[in-house]
Amino acid sequence: MALLAVLTTVVLAVGTAPAQAHDGLVRSTPAAGAALPAAPTAVELDFSGAPLPLGTQVLVTGPGGTVSAGAPEIRGTSVLQSLSADVPAGSYTVQWRSTSSDGHPVEGTYGFTVTPGAAPAAAVPTQPVAASADPG
Repeated sequence: MALLAVLTTVVLAVGTAPAQAHDGLVRSTPAAGAALPAAPTAVELDFSGAPLPLGTQVLVTGPGGTVSAGAPEIRGTSVLQSLSADVPAGSYTVQWRSTSSDGHPVEGTYGFTVTPGAAPAAAVPTQPVAASADPG
């Protein structure tokens, strides 16, 4: 009985390992809902952990059908999917599936549009603009 009490105390003191969350998508390029003035050459998906190659798929479809070109490439925590050279204007859907670093599948879908001639979003300056020292 004493041994059982000691083991129970050790288990309660140490506790159980915390549950691990699956890796998730943290950023995509183009971004979900983006309106692009020109067609992208690739789709990049950035995850919170390095995805496993097994089961990783990215399918990009638009007005003319599938524009994904070749197999997706895993680079650290990113998945890069090249697109065909001919990506016409229109709405596109990105369907992705990846195997999380813990072995579980994660997947999602988002869209973006290509509208040639549309004004690109204004860039936000990374440094403040210096005031002119010239009095006049």
